[in-house]
Amino acid sequence: MGIVHVAVPGPWWNLLSYTYEGALAEGVRVRVPLGNSFRVGFIADIDSDTEDVDANKIKGIDAVIDDVPVLPNDLWKTVRWFGDTWFVGLGMAAKTLLPSKFICGHEAEPPAREALAEAAPSSVTYVYEPRDADRYEVYADMAEKSPRPGMVLFPEVSAAKRFWNTLSKQTRDIGVLWPVTNRAKQWDIWKKALSGEIKFIAGSQGASFLPLRGLSMVVVDDECSGAWRTQRHPIFHHRTLLAARARFAGAELVLGGRMPSSKTFMEIGPGCGKNGASKRTVFVDIGISSSFDVTAVKDRISISKPLIGRTIESRRRKEWVFWLLDRKGYAGEVYCRDCGASVRCSMCGGIMRWEGRRGRFSCLSCGKAIDVPNQCPACGGPFLEGVRPGLEALKESASSLFKRKGEEILLFQDEEVGPNKIKKIREEYPDGAILLGTRKILSLADDLSPSLIGWIDADAEARMAEYDARVKAFALIWESLWRGEDPEKRVVVVQSRRPGTGWQAGLMSGWRVFWESELRYRKELELPPFMPMIKLSLRGCSFEKLAEALSRYNIEHWESEDAEQEIWIRTRNFGTLKKILKPLFHIRNTKTGFPSVLLCLD
Repeated sequence: MGIVHVAVPGPWWNLLSYTYEGALAEGVRVRVPLGNSFRVGFIADIDSDTEDVDANKIKGIDAVIDDVPVLPNDLWKTVRWFGDTWFVGLGMAAKTLLPSKFICGHEAEPPAREALAEAAPSSVTYVYEPRDADRYEVYADMAEKSPRPGMVLFPEVSAAKRFWNTLSKQTRDIGVLWPVTNRAKQWDIWKKALSGEIKFIAGSQGASFLPLRGLSMVVVDDECSGAWRTQRHPIFHHRTLLAARARFAGAELVLGGRMPSSKTFMEIGPGCGKNGASKRTVFVDIGISSSFDVTAVKDRISISKPLIGRTIESRRRKEWVFWLLDRKGYAGEVYCRDCGASVRCSMCGGIMRWEGRRGRFSCLSCGKAIDVPNQCPACGGPFLEGVRPGLEALKESASSLFKRKGEEILLFQDEEVGPNKIKKIREEYPDGAILLGTRKILSLADDLSPSLIGWIDADAEARMAEYDARVKAFALIWESLWRGEDPEKRVVVVQSRRPGTGWQAGLMSGWRVFWESELRYRKELELPPFMPMIKLSLRGCSFEKLAEALSRYNIEHWESEDAEQEIWIRTRNFGTLKKILKPLFHIRNTKTGFPSVLLCLD
């Protein structure tokens, strides 16, 4: 009777040991007892990180689901690499990247074994063009010439659909467009990809880990976009995992977009990024702009004369105008005039936003909502006041400004805008309107083609505490310059406290200027991509004990200012860090809970 080690999907890192008569290959699914029930897990190789066990004290495997490993080798290696590198464990990695029906043990037959051409060494191709149509043309040509399976992936569903419509019928006949909303259909497509019936996939993030066999090409468009990063734990960037999968498959990795990420820029070199937009970018000093009072909000909202004037001109021509303020609600923060403290979330300690339309405060970190209090939660003072006006306050000011002109002003801050909604907007407003919203409304430029986009507070994103705040701010404005049809006819007004300087300088001459400056700054401070950073959200463990262990091994760390029970770590020594964290992720801690880890590499 031998002992096998099984990765059972869950938040723990350790493998579980069972007895079995015979040999089982790595990656085979098995049904095993766990507590008072049974779970499906994956056989892990004998060299995996396991604990010494006594065969007489452990249970046996209940059933073997697969005769041979089902997943393509490159996909299984990606799952293993993810679990090991991103501090999530093999079981959680499998649960995250693979469909629930596969994890639960549903039948998934591998194709009959056939001889595949030996994969060539992986290579990387870069396609950085500011206009979407130019990149799509390159991707379509590559997809239609590729003799082996490939995938072209986008951070947005709408982009995947637009690209799909550019493909030849021959390519569409052997491929599939993802996402598919029907769960049964999703599972059917997954199995067809596994069996080799599907040779090509165009889609959004959810298609990243479909089991295409013989993968030869992986295209990641707009790879700098934050939309590639997951929103729920475990948090990861699809681009990084797709690059790993391409490497394991010996496939060509194609990275593209309007601008590159930091690591990609370092690979491309300095002779790039010359697509500036100096003639279409108007910088305005927000400090000398007209400003409007906002009821119960300390700060005023600035709307400059150039933005007002150009808005009037565009509306005379019956064109769409977008005003962007990446701050939802009536005010981005609320503080007490008596004690000076900001209203904080009772659950996580995060900053609370004032949502006027809903008559509530909501936490920016965890989303917890409460009714607007009558007094300060900290000191009981009666005077609460908003700071940093949001979109709802902007709507009030804009309505007052244009009421005599009869302009239609539409506010979008929580609405999901799909194809049917866009069609309805165009029918209701055939002569255009002024559209107010967060960064999300940039996607509407694909269909509404605004002639003017105004950034009300371009510095807001760059003021955030994250190390990559300037990148997010630059990328958003750069996108507004180039997204949609005929972007060369569009003007972008940038209201800023330091117009045209610092991180904004690259808007005039191209992203090369931006990245050269940004990377000098990051290198000096040892920030990603020069030094990895890890944010650990603690649960069920002592902050003091963890800090003591990190100090013992000279691993730099500090307590987060944004939320309680969070710690930032900066180190390249992942091996030592994993040893320190390993006891926190043992299955015995199930009742007390497990920390969550956010790894920042780029």
